[in-house]
Amino acid sequence: LLHGIDAAHPGRDEQAAAVDAVIREIGAEHVPQIRVLNKIDAAGLAAGVDRDESGIIRAVRLSALTGVGCAQLRAALAERFPANAPHSDARALPVLDA
Repeated sequence: LLHGIDAAHPGRDEQAAAVDAVIREIGAEHVPQIRVLNKIDAAGLAAGVDRDESGIIRAVRLSALTGVGCAQLRAALAERFPANAPHSDARALPVLDA
């Protein structure tokens, strides 16, 4: 699951929390997730990868507009979700209409 977050939005923490609540509500809290903080150019943030205390990638900071950090997102996806990893524990989630 890629959780897109507008890094430049003043209410980004509240928006991210609302998405997290929906993820829990639909029973998808077990699905591996990477937060993608976009618009770092507008937010004054540097591109990069954030890891938890175990070294697991939790977030990638990038700018889709300029492309800065997009290579780091591709690398994070390859590391976090390797192509040869078994997917037997994944279960189908319902498709939500927008």
